[in-house]
Amino acid sequence: MGSHYVISLEASNAQTGDIIAHEQVEADGKEQILKALGQAASKLREKLGESLSSIQKFDAPIEQVTTSSLEALRQYSLGREKHSDTKYRDAIPFYKHAIQLDEHFAIAYARLAACYNSLKQYELSREASAKAYEYRDRASEREKLYVSWSYYGAVTGDWEKTDETLEVWKRTYPRDWEPFNLLANRYTLVGPFDKAVQEATEAVRLNPKKAQGYVNLAVAFMGLNRFDEAKVVLKHAQAQKLEATNMHARLYHIAFVQGDAAGMKDQLDWAAAANADEAQMWQAQAAEFAGQPARANQFNDRAIELSRQSGSNEIIAQLILQQAIRDATFGNCEPVAGITRQALELSREQAKLLAAGSALATCAQAGPAQSLIDDLSKTFPQDTLVNTISIPVMRAQIELGRGNAAQAIQLLESARRYDVAGEFWPQFIRGQAYLKLGKGTQAATEFQNIIDHRGWYPLSPLYPLAHVGLARAAMLNSDAARARKEYQDFFTLWKDADGSIPILVAAHQEYDKLK
Repeated sequence: MGSHYVISLEASNAQTGDIIAHEQVEADGKEQILKALGQAASKLREKLGESLSSIQKFDAPIEQVTTSSLEALRQYSLGREKHSDTKYRDAIPFYKHAIQLDEHFAIAYARLAACYNSLKQYELSREASAKAYEYRDRASEREKLYVSWSYYGAVTGDWEKTDETLEVWKRTYPRDWEPFNLLANRYTLVGPFDKAVQEATEAVRLNPKKAQGYVNLAVAFMGLNRFDEAKVVLKHAQAQKLEATNMHARLYHIAFVQGDAAGMKDQLDWAAAANADEAQMWQAQAAEFAGQPARANQFNDRAIELSRQSGSNEIIAQLILQQAIRDATFGNCEPVAGITRQALELSREQAKLLAAGSALATCAQAGPAQSLIDDLSKTFPQDTLVNTISIPVMRAQIELGRGNAAQAIQLLESARRYDVAGEFWPQFIRGQAYLKLGKGTQAATEFQNIIDHRGWYPLSPLYPLAHVGLARAAMLNSDAARARKEYQDFFTLWKDADGSIPILVAAHQEYDKLK
């Protein structure tokens, strides 16, 4: 009304639409709106039953702790709307605009970081997380917890501080779904998966209208090899019109494990229409699992061409490195040095250094691999998974290539706590090292650990190769019948594999000697 504003704040029952509480305040001028809104919120909280002590404890002027700009708050709110619907790319411009209007808008930086992370633009995600943490004094108590989680998770990689932050958040705001969902996500990465089920179930109960909770619950069930239950969870989410690319990726994985060709096609059709490069990447993984690296590289090349249209060097570099890791895994080491060099010219973000180092270490190219290990150690000294899983795995691969099997096993002892996060490499390398030492029983334990946990990485090429490891372990234990069975299981999985792959050639020769 002219320069005068009336602000109405309502709390409604989300199921019925009934108004539970209402508050109305006035502001003399646009610059007073945020202050008046904060006052209205405090009064509304009292009407809703919050105790005076709680209101005083958590009361903070919105213009001081969130943003002093009404337009920045509006842009942030529009970003949150897109973000909540998993439309991460659409949310980014709103968050960026909010930050342009208020350069100290901590929570906007943190939400922007989350969107970049979901789009695999990790360097931009770290930059935004660091900015959010820098301005964390300009955040409410709940926002500070989100900002701290973002910083410890994306910038320092300190898992203990990240977990501590999430636990405090969960205890402080027990009806907030986000800390439960984020804890579930962390447990799906490192286990235990039963805890992931517990946290994700609570996240879904608290907020059944968000796709992320259902995806985490499904991944948790998959980690326990409970594929049918995972499928039910995802189908239930779809029935509520909830969508997320990761939801379709998991349905593709489940269909692949269950040999459901029609189910795989359904998900590929969705991806081809919604996100074409994802469809190519999924098919590359399936071909890799089946021992078809040439075909996998063809899908990979198409994904790279599609990704070039978006201009993300990070994603292109990661796709290029997938070929390097694939070649290294299947013993085709000649092109690996050139491929890793090409990728690192595009991006030297953490995940790229890790992938390049792993490929080089697998191919026993110790010098270049060690150089990347040194970079990672220096740049990410607090990163839990880098220092307890990734670097020990690379060092173990180097030592195994030098013939130092016992030292390789020793280097991997630190990895046991977080073995789940290693994409089967800690178990596979230990198994290979025990084979070199002639310890069949110990080798079999490591390879069987891969076979028993298919749901951790359903399309990992190390899964079929673990059958070869079990066969060789059985030979060391003079169990020819078990060895024959494992070779046969491997040949079944690789029935359409490229015949020239060294491990396949060797497996046929070894199997023929058992006849």
